[in-house]
Amino acid sequence: MHFKYLQVEATTKCNAWCPGCGRNVNGYGLNPDLVIQDLDTERFNQVLSGIEGLEVIDFCGTYGDAIAAKNIEQLISIAKQYCQKLVIRTNGSLRNTEWWTDFAKLLENTEHEVWFCLDGLADTHSIYRQGTDFDTIISNAKTFMSNGGTAVWQFIPWAHNEHQIKDCIQLSQKLGFKRFEFVKDVRQRFVSRHYTTGQVIDIRPWRENNSFSKYEKSRSKLTADNCRHLSQPSLYLNANGKVSNCCFFNTQICSQSILDLPDIAQELSNPRQICLHYCSN
Repeated sequence: MHFKYLQVEATTKCNAWCPGCGRNVNGYGLNPDLVIQDLDTERFNQVLSGIEGLEVIDFCGTYGDAIAAKNIEQLISIAKQYCQKLVIRTNGSLRNTEWWTDFAKLLENTEHEVWFCLDGLADTHSIYRQGTDFDTIISNAKTFMSNGGTAVWQFIPWAHNEHQIKDCIQLSQKLGFKRFEFVKDVRQRFVSRHYTTGQVIDIRPWRENNSFSKYEKSRSKLTADNCRHLSQPSLYLNANGKVSNCCFFNTQICSQSILDLPDIAQELSNPRQICLHYCSN
């Protein structure tokens, strides 16, 4: 079958405790329904061998960080054979400089981007990215880039870090990041808890999003302008080896066979609330 874009969940493992992530309970304690696993390499190869015309493979986890997968090097080696470009998104605080040196070499002669999630500077970054260390991420990113790797600085603005946006952009340019990317995250209305104590912590939306409301979003419609799966043929592969049309359909519509998946345009002709909540604007 023809797909241009494939999102891959390499693993459900992660060292971070971001309160807005579905793998944990508001930042404190794992989701009791989460199954800890890495994507099987044979299954990955099987899925890719059934896809034609693939342009981008994006290792963007819904429940895990790709770099946490024990077999991430093998998964990357397989992916390189099937697509034009690789994207790997990570909090960047795992592994050491030796590993990041080798990882850059693994990606040589392959169009790629590694997105490092850096939500502020040393004093603010880990307020949301609980369990990660700013200095470690910067060190790993610098090592990766100095060995030929292409890196992108990903930034989610919050009330506690929006005053540092300009400084972060300047630092990203100084260090040699390819570019600076904002993720204006919609997961900004939840009770946040400290990952070791369970105490409620204050994480508020940034000022530009203070007028955001579910009611306003419920009036919008998904179109090819704001839904990747309507704009181009795409697919999501879970860490359990099952496929679905979209990561948000992960638990609703997933299958071992690509052929069993519904037509995404038909699914979204009468949008579900989950689509409106996460994707429309």
